[in-house]
Amino acid sequence: MERYIEANKNRLVGLLKEFVSIATVNPPGDNYVRMVSVLEKHCRRIGLKTKRVIVPKHELKKYGVSQGEERVNLIARWDTGAKKTLHINGHYDVVPATSNWLTDPFKPLIKNNRVYGRGTEDMKANIASYLMAIEALKAKEIVPKCNIELSFTPDEETGGKTGFAYLVNKGKVKCDYAIGEGYHGNFTSYGNKGIIWFKIEVLGKSCHSSEPHKGINAFEKMILIASELVKLKGKISKRKTLYSTKKSIDRHPTMVMGGELYGGNKTNIVPDKAVFSVDRRVLPEENMADAKKEILSVINRLKKKDKDLRVKVHIDSSERPAVCGRKNALVDLFSKSIKKVIGKRGKSALLAGATDMRFLIRKGVPSIGYSVDGGNTCHCDNEYIKIKSLVDTTKVFADVIANIA
Repeated sequence: MERYIEANKNRLVGLLKEFVSIATVNPPGDNYVRMVSVLEKHCRRIGLKTKRVIVPKHELKKYGVSQGEERVNLIARWDTGAKKTLHINGHYDVVPATSNWLTDPFKPLIKNNRVYGRGTEDMKANIASYLMAIEALKAKEIVPKCNIELSFTPDEETGGKTGFAYLVNKGKVKCDYAIGEGYHGNFTSYGNKGIIWFKIEVLGKSCHSSEPHKGINAFEKMILIASELVKLKGKISKRKTLYSTKKSIDRHPTMVMGGELYGGNKTNIVPDKAVFSVDRRVLPEENMADAKKEILSVINRLKKKDKDLRVKVHIDSSERPAVCGRKNALVDLFSKSIKKVIGKRGKSALLAGATDMRFLIRKGVPSIGYSVDGGNTCHCDNEYIKIKSLVDTTKVFADVIANIA
Protein backbone atom coordinates (compact mmCIF):
# COMPACT_ATOMS: atom_id res chain seq x y z
CA MET A 1 0.00 0.00 0.00
CA GLU A 2 2.76 2.44 0.93
CA ARG A 3 4.76 1.33 -2.11
CA TYR A 4 1.77 1.96 -4.35
CA ILE A 5 1.44 5.51 -3.04
CA GLU A 6 5.17 6.13 -3.45
CA ALA A 7 5.09 4.75 -6.99
CA ASN A 8 2.19 7.05 -7.87
CA LYS A 9 3.63 10.15 -6.22
CA ASN A 10 3.67 12.16 -9.43
CA ARG A 11 0.04 11.38 -10.14
CA LEU A 12 -0.84 12.40 -6.57
CA VAL A 13 0.86 15.75 -7.16
CA GLY A 14 -0.95 15.98 -10.46
CA LEU A 15 -4.29 15.53 -8.70
CA LEU A 16 -3.46 18.39 -6.35
CA LYS A 17 -2.41 20.64 -9.22
CA GLU A 18 -5.65 19.90 -11.05
CA PHE A 19 -7.72 20.82 -8.00
CA VAL A 20 -5.75 24.00 -7.25
CA SER A 21 -6.14 25.21 -10.83
CA ILE A 22 -9.90 25.46 -10.27
CA ALA A 23 -10.34 28.83 -8.55
CA THR A 24 -13.06 27.98 -6.02
CA VAL A 25 -12.80 31.39 -4.37
CA ASN A 26 -15.13 32.12 -1.47
CA PRO A 27 -16.52 34.69 -1.22
CA PRO A 28 -18.36 34.77 -3.55
CA GLY A 29 -18.34 31.04 -4.36
CA ASP A 30 -16.82 30.62 -7.82
CA ASN A 31 -16.40 27.44 -9.90
CA TYR A 32 -18.16 25.20 -7.40
CA VAL A 33 -20.02 23.15 -10.02
CA ARG A 34 -16.88 22.62 -12.07
CA MET A 35 -14.96 21.50 -8.98
CA VAL A 36 -17.61 18.99 -7.99
CA SER A 37 -17.73 17.61 -11.54
CA VAL A 38 -13.97 16.99 -11.45
CA LEU A 39 -14.15 15.41 -7.98
CA GLU A 40 -17.06 13.22 -9.03
CA LYS A 41 -15.10 12.01 -12.05
CA HIS A 42 -12.18 10.94 -9.86
CA CYS A 43 -14.44 9.31 -7.26
CA ARG A 44 -16.18 7.21 -9.92
CA ARG A 45 -12.83 6.33 -11.48
CA ILE A 46 -11.79 4.56 -8.27
CA GLY A 47 -15.13 2.84 -7.87
CA LEU A 48 -17.00 5.06 -5.43
CA LYS A 49 -20.72 5.73 -5.70
CA THR A 50 -21.54 9.43 -5.70
CA LYS A 51 -24.44 11.72 -4.93
CA ARG A 52 -24.76 15.49 -5.21
CA VAL A 53 -26.60 17.44 -2.53
CA ILE A 54 -27.52 21.02 -3.41
CA VAL A 55 -28.30 23.46 -0.58
CA PRO A 56 -31.73 25.01 -1.27
CA LYS A 57 -32.08 28.74 -1.84
CA HIS A 58 -34.08 29.34 1.36
CA GLU A 59 -31.14 27.95 3.39
CA LEU A 60 -28.72 30.22 1.56
CA LYS A 61 -30.97 33.20 2.22
CA LYS A 62 -31.09 32.33 5.93
CA TYR A 63 -27.31 32.76 6.16
CA GLY A 64 -27.03 35.76 3.84
CA VAL A 65 -25.52 33.90 0.90
CA SER A 66 -26.59 35.72 -2.25
CA GLN A 67 -23.55 35.57 -4.54
CA GLY A 68 -21.63 32.91 -6.39
CA GLU A 69 -22.77 29.58 -7.76
CA GLU A 70 -25.16 27.07 -6.21
CA ARG A 71 -23.77 25.36 -3.14
CA VAL A 72 -23.06 21.81 -4.26
CA ASN A 73 -21.96 19.08 -1.86
CA LEU A 74 -20.64 15.77 -3.14
CA ILE A 75 -20.97 12.56 -1.14
CA ALA A 76 -18.96 9.52 -2.25
CA ARG A 77 -19.34 6.09 -0.69
CA TRP A 78 -17.55 2.75 -0.54
CA ASP A 79 -19.98 0.26 0.98
CA THR A 80 -17.94 -2.62 2.40
CA GLY A 81 -20.91 -4.25 4.10
CA ALA A 82 -19.68 -3.25 7.55
CA LYS A 83 -21.84 -2.17 10.48
CA LYS A 84 -19.88 1.02 11.12
CA THR A 85 -19.00 3.95 8.88
CA LEU A 86 -15.94 6.22 8.74
CA HIS A 87 -16.69 9.65 7.29
CA ILE A 88 -13.94 11.72 5.65
CA ASN A 89 -14.55 15.41 4.91
CA GLY A 90 -12.76 17.98 2.80
CA HIS A 91 -13.89 21.48 1.90
CA TYR A 92 -13.01 22.62 -1.60
CA ASP A 93 -13.51 26.39 -1.27
CA VAL A 94 -10.53 28.72 -0.75
CA VAL A 95 -10.14 32.29 0.46
CA PRO A 96 -9.38 35.03 -2.10
CA ALA A 97 -5.73 35.56 -3.00
CA THR A 98 -4.06 38.82 -2.05
CA SER A 99 -2.07 41.02 -4.43
CA ASN A 100 1.18 39.97 -2.74
CA TRP A 101 1.47 36.59 -4.43
CA LEU A 102 4.74 36.14 -6.31
CA THR A 103 3.15 33.64 -8.70
CA ASP A 104 -0.31 33.09 -10.15
CA PRO A 105 -2.14 31.50 -7.17
CA PHE A 106 -4.26 29.33 -9.45
CA LYS A 107 -1.45 28.08 -11.67
CA PRO A 108 0.28 25.67 -9.27
CA LEU A 109 4.06 25.80 -9.30
CA ILE A 110 6.51 23.14 -8.13
CA LYS A 111 9.70 24.51 -6.64
CA ASN A 112 12.12 23.10 -4.03
CA ASN A 113 9.92 20.02 -3.49
CA ARG A 114 6.93 22.19 -2.72
CA VAL A 115 3.68 22.84 -4.55
CA TYR A 116 2.68 26.52 -4.46
CA GLY A 117 -0.88 27.66 -5.07
CA ARG A 118 -3.98 28.93 -3.32
CA GLY A 119 -5.73 26.05 -1.58
CA THR A 120 -2.74 23.70 -1.53
CA GLU A 121 -2.61 23.50 2.26
CA ASP A 122 -6.19 24.47 2.99
CA MET A 123 -7.31 21.98 1.95
CA LYS A 124 -7.04 20.55 -1.54
CA ALA A 125 -3.93 18.55 -0.66
CA ASN A 126 -6.04 16.61 1.82
CA ILE A 127 -8.67 15.94 -0.83
CA ALA A 128 -6.02 14.56 -3.19
CA SER A 129 -4.63 12.45 -0.32
CA TYR A 130 -8.03 10.97 0.49
CA LEU A 131 -8.62 9.88 -3.08
CA MET A 132 -5.14 8.42 -3.53
CA ALA A 133 -5.35 6.58 -0.18
CA ILE A 134 -8.59 4.87 -1.22
CA GLU A 135 -7.20 4.13 -4.68
CA ALA A 136 -4.20 2.44 -3.04
CA LEU A 137 -6.45 0.29 -0.84
CA LYS A 138 -8.53 -0.81 -3.81
CA ALA A 139 -5.44 -1.50 -5.93
CA LYS A 140 -4.07 -3.76 -3.20
CA GLU A 141 -7.51 -5.34 -2.63
CA ILE A 142 -7.62 -4.22 0.99
CA VAL A 143 -11.21 -3.93 2.18
CA PRO A 144 -11.71 -1.75 5.30
CA LYS A 145 -13.74 -3.06 8.22
CA CYS A 146 -15.83 0.15 8.06
CA ASN A 147 -17.90 1.60 5.26
CA ILE A 148 -16.08 4.63 3.88
CA GLU A 149 -18.03 7.79 3.17
CA LEU A 150 -16.48 11.01 1.87
CA SER A 151 -17.93 14.48 1.55
CA PHE A 152 -16.54 17.36 -0.47
CA THR A 153 -18.19 20.56 0.65
CA PRO A 154 -18.30 24.32 0.00
CA ASP A 155 -18.34 27.40 2.21
CA GLU A 156 -16.10 26.27 5.08
CA GLU A 157 -14.21 29.54 4.70
CA THR A 158 -17.41 31.46 5.48
CA GLY A 159 -18.56 29.38 8.44
CA GLY A 160 -19.67 26.07 6.94
CA LYS A 161 -23.39 26.57 7.60
CA THR A 162 -24.22 26.30 3.89
CA GLY A 163 -21.88 23.38 3.33
CA PHE A 164 -20.95 20.57 5.70
CA ALA A 165 -23.26 21.76 8.48
CA TYR A 166 -26.20 21.42 6.10
CA LEU A 167 -25.28 17.78 5.40
CA VAL A 168 -24.93 16.99 9.10
CA ASN A 169 -28.09 18.79 10.20
CA LYS A 170 -30.20 17.19 7.46
CA GLY A 171 -28.97 13.70 8.28
CA LYS A 172 -27.09 13.26 5.02
CA VAL A 173 -24.02 12.22 7.03
CA LYS A 174 -24.37 9.34 9.49
CA CYS A 175 -21.17 7.85 10.81
CA ASP A 176 -19.34 6.35 13.76
CA TYR A 177 -15.99 8.09 13.20
CA ALA A 178 -14.86 11.09 11.18
CA ILE A 179 -11.66 12.57 9.74
CA GLY A 180 -11.25 16.16 8.59
CA GLU A 181 -8.97 19.17 8.59
CA GLY A 182 -6.52 19.61 11.45
CA TYR A 183 -2.88 19.56 12.52
CA HIS A 184 -0.07 17.89 10.56
CA GLY A 185 3.17 16.00 11.03
CA ASN A 186 2.91 13.95 14.22
CA PHE A 187 0.00 16.00 15.62
CA THR A 188 -3.71 15.41 15.22
CA SER A 189 -6.49 17.63 16.57
CA TYR A 190 -9.50 16.43 18.56
CA GLY A 191 -11.47 19.65 18.84
CA ASN A 192 -11.27 23.41 18.78
CA LYS A 193 -11.86 26.57 20.77
CA GLY A 194 -15.09 28.50 20.49
CA ILE A 195 -15.42 31.69 18.46
CA ILE A 196 -17.40 34.89 18.96
CA TRP A 197 -17.22 37.60 16.32
CA PHE A 198 -18.37 41.05 17.44
CA LYS A 199 -18.91 44.10 15.27
CA ILE A 200 -18.83 47.21 17.48
CA GLU A 201 -20.38 50.28 15.87
CA VAL A 202 -19.73 53.61 17.61
CA LEU A 203 -22.04 56.47 16.63
CA GLY A 204 -21.17 60.14 16.81
CA LYS A 205 -22.29 63.40 15.25
CA SER A 206 -20.66 64.83 12.15
CA CYS A 207 -19.73 68.47 11.59
CA HIS A 208 -17.01 70.43 9.84
CA SER A 209 -13.59 69.91 11.38
CA SER A 210 -13.08 73.66 11.68
CA GLU A 211 -15.69 73.56 14.49
CA PRO A 212 -15.26 70.13 16.08
CA HIS A 213 -17.02 71.24 19.28
CA LYS A 214 -20.31 71.05 17.38
CA GLY A 215 -19.92 67.34 16.73
CA ILE A 216 -19.18 64.07 18.52
CA ASN A 217 -16.12 62.27 17.23
CA ALA A 218 -17.01 58.57 16.87
CA PHE A 219 -13.38 57.65 16.22
CA GLU A 220 -12.23 59.11 19.55
CA LYS A 221 -15.06 57.33 21.35
CA MET A 222 -14.02 54.11 19.64
CA ILE A 223 -10.47 54.53 20.93
CA LEU A 224 -11.79 54.74 24.50
CA ILE A 225 -13.69 51.48 24.07
CA ALA A 226 -10.75 49.75 22.41
CA SER A 227 -8.40 50.87 25.20
CA GLU A 228 -10.63 49.30 27.85
CA LEU A 229 -10.95 46.12 25.81
CA VAL A 230 -7.15 45.89 25.65
CA LYS A 231 -7.21 45.76 29.46
CA LEU A 232 -9.82 43.00 29.33
CA LYS A 233 -7.62 41.15 26.85
CA GLY A 234 -4.79 41.19 29.38
CA LYS A 235 -7.12 39.75 32.01
CA ILE A 236 -8.49 36.88 29.95
CA SER A 237 -5.07 35.98 28.52
CA LYS A 238 -4.08 34.70 31.96
CA ARG A 239 -6.64 31.90 31.75
CA LYS A 240 -5.47 28.47 30.66
CA THR A 241 -7.11 25.32 29.33
CA LEU A 242 -6.42 21.92 30.82
CA TYR A 243 -6.59 20.35 27.37
CA SER A 244 -3.32 19.61 25.61
CA THR A 245 -2.24 22.04 22.90
CA LYS A 246 0.45 21.93 20.24
CA LYS A 247 2.08 25.13 21.51
CA SER A 248 1.94 26.42 25.07
CA ILE A 249 0.65 29.81 23.90
CA ASP A 250 -2.43 28.07 22.46
CA ARG A 251 -3.56 27.12 25.97
CA HIS A 252 -4.88 30.65 26.48
CA PRO A 253 -7.97 32.38 25.11
CA THR A 254 -7.34 35.20 22.64
CA MET A 255 -8.96 38.43 21.54
CA VAL A 256 -8.10 40.24 18.32
CA MET A 257 -9.49 43.72 17.58
CA GLY A 258 -9.53 45.65 14.34
CA GLY A 259 -9.56 42.83 11.82
CA GLU A 260 -12.27 44.96 10.26
CA LEU A 261 -12.00 48.70 10.81
CA TYR A 262 -13.83 51.49 9.03
CA GLY A 263 -15.73 54.76 9.42
CA GLY A 264 -15.64 58.42 8.50
CA ASN A 265 -16.03 59.94 5.05
CA LYS A 266 -13.63 62.83 4.64
CA THR A 267 -10.55 64.36 6.26
CA ASN A 268 -12.23 67.64 7.22
CA ILE A 269 -15.41 66.10 8.67
CA VAL A 270 -15.78 64.87 12.24
CA PRO A 271 -16.64 61.16 11.82
CA ASP A 272 -20.14 60.20 12.88
CA LYS A 273 -19.40 56.46 12.79
CA ALA A 274 -16.48 54.18 13.61
CA VAL A 275 -16.73 50.40 13.39
CA PHE A 276 -14.29 47.72 14.49
CA SER A 277 -14.41 43.96 14.91
CA VAL A 278 -13.48 41.74 17.83
CA ASP A 279 -12.52 38.09 17.36
CA ARG A 280 -12.75 36.25 20.69
CA ARG A 281 -11.50 32.65 20.92
CA VAL A 282 -13.10 30.81 23.84
CA LEU A 283 -11.60 27.92 25.82
CA PRO A 284 -13.68 24.76 26.40
CA GLU A 285 -13.71 25.58 30.12
CA GLU A 286 -15.12 29.07 29.52
CA ASN A 287 -18.79 29.90 29.26
CA MET A 288 -19.89 31.47 25.97
CA ALA A 289 -22.48 33.69 27.62
CA ASP A 290 -19.92 34.96 30.12
CA ALA A 291 -17.42 35.67 27.33
CA LYS A 292 -20.02 37.82 25.56
CA LYS A 293 -21.04 39.50 28.81
CA GLU A 294 -17.45 40.52 29.60
CA ILE A 295 -17.21 42.61 26.44
CA LEU A 296 -20.70 44.06 26.76
CA SER A 297 -20.01 44.98 30.40
CA VAL A 298 -16.98 47.06 29.37
CA ILE A 299 -19.12 49.02 26.90
CA ASN A 300 -22.03 49.47 29.32
CA ARG A 301 -19.69 50.74 32.04
CA LEU A 302 -18.28 53.36 29.65
CA LYS A 303 -21.77 54.39 28.53
CA LYS A 304 -22.73 55.17 32.13
CA LYS A 305 -19.77 57.52 32.42
CA ASP A 306 -20.26 59.23 29.06
CA LYS A 307 -23.75 60.41 28.06
CA ASP A 308 -22.56 61.05 24.50
CA LEU A 309 -21.37 57.49 23.96
CA ARG A 310 -23.70 55.58 21.64
CA VAL A 311 -22.77 52.05 20.66
CA LYS A 312 -24.40 49.24 18.73
CA VAL A 313 -22.98 45.76 19.22
CA HIS A 314 -23.60 43.10 16.59
CA ILE A 315 -22.63 39.45 17.06
CA ASP A 316 -21.83 38.16 13.59
CA SER A 317 -20.94 34.63 14.66
CA SER A 318 -21.05 32.56 17.82
CA GLU A 319 -19.64 29.02 17.83
CA ARG A 320 -19.16 27.21 21.11
CA PRO A 321 -16.06 25.04 21.66
CA ALA A 322 -16.20 21.49 20.29
CA VAL A 323 -14.04 18.76 21.83
CA CYS A 324 -14.35 15.01 21.42
CA GLY A 325 -11.46 14.27 23.77
CA ARG A 326 -8.33 12.20 23.43
CA LYS A 327 -9.67 8.85 24.60
CA ASN A 328 -11.14 7.27 21.48
CA ALA A 329 -10.09 4.57 19.04
CA LEU A 330 -9.41 7.02 16.22
CA VAL A 331 -6.84 8.97 18.23
CA ASP A 332 -4.96 5.78 19.10
CA LEU A 333 -5.11 4.54 15.52
CA PHE A 334 -3.73 7.79 14.11
CA SER A 335 -0.95 7.72 16.69
CA LYS A 336 0.11 4.22 15.55
CA SER A 337 -0.15 5.08 11.85
CA ILE A 338 1.87 8.28 12.26
CA LYS A 339 4.58 6.37 14.14
CA LYS A 340 4.63 3.73 11.40
CA VAL A 341 4.89 6.21 8.51
CA ILE A 342 7.00 9.10 9.78
CA GLY A 343 8.73 7.50 12.75
CA LYS A 344 7.51 9.95 15.38
CA ARG A 345 5.10 9.31 18.23
CA GLY A 346 1.69 10.63 17.34
CA LYS A 347 0.28 13.31 19.62
CA SER A 348 -3.11 15.01 19.84
CA ALA A 349 -4.04 18.57 20.74
CA LEU A 350 -6.79 21.15 20.85
CA LEU A 351 -6.89 23.19 17.64
CA ALA A 352 -6.58 26.96 17.96
CA GLY A 353 -8.84 27.58 14.97
CA ALA A 354 -12.17 25.99 14.08
CA THR A 355 -12.96 23.43 11.38
CA ASP A 356 -16.08 21.78 10.02
CA MET A 357 -15.43 18.79 12.28
CA ARG A 358 -17.17 20.72 15.05
CA PHE A 359 -20.54 19.92 13.52
CA LEU A 360 -20.00 16.18 13.98
CA ILE A 361 -18.27 16.51 17.35
CA ARG A 362 -21.42 18.19 18.67
CA LYS A 363 -23.35 15.11 17.53
CA GLY A 364 -21.08 12.95 19.67
CA VAL A 365 -19.02 11.54 16.76
CA PRO A 366 -15.31 10.96 17.53
CA SER A 367 -13.68 13.26 14.98
CA ILE A 368 -9.99 13.75 14.31
CA GLY A 369 -8.31 16.47 12.27
CA TYR A 370 -5.15 15.75 10.28
CA SER A 371 -3.70 17.62 7.31
CA VAL A 372 -0.83 17.84 4.85
CA ASP A 373 1.97 20.06 6.14
CA GLY A 374 2.61 23.41 4.48
CA GLY A 375 4.58 26.51 5.27
CA ASN A 376 1.90 29.17 5.14
CA THR A 377 -1.72 28.97 6.19
CA CYS A 378 -4.28 29.85 3.56
CA HIS A 379 -4.71 33.34 4.95
CA CYS A 380 -1.09 34.17 4.09
CA ASP A 381 0.56 34.82 0.77
CA ASN A 382 2.32 32.20 -1.38
CA GLU A 383 0.65 29.20 0.22
CA TYR A 384 2.32 25.83 -0.35
CA ILE A 385 2.56 22.23 0.78
CA LYS A 386 5.60 19.99 1.02
CA ILE A 387 5.50 17.09 -1.43
CA LYS A 388 7.03 14.69 1.12
CA SER A 389 4.27 15.59 3.57
CA LEU A 390 1.66 15.06 0.85
CA VAL A 391 2.95 11.53 0.28
CA ASP A 392 3.42 10.71 3.98
CA THR A 393 -0.02 12.04 4.93
CA THR A 394 -1.58 9.91 2.18
CA LYS A 395 0.16 6.86 3.65
CA VAL A 396 -1.17 7.73 7.11
CA PHE A 397 -4.72 8.10 5.79
CA ALA A 398 -4.47 4.80 3.93
CA ASP A 399 -3.20 3.00 7.04
CA VAL A 400 -5.93 4.47 9.23
CA ILE A 401 -8.70 3.62 6.74
CA ALA A 402 -7.33 0.07 6.35
CA ASN A 403 -7.33 -0.56 10.11
CA ILE A 404 -10.37 1.30 11.43
CA ALA A 405 -12.93 -1.08 12.90
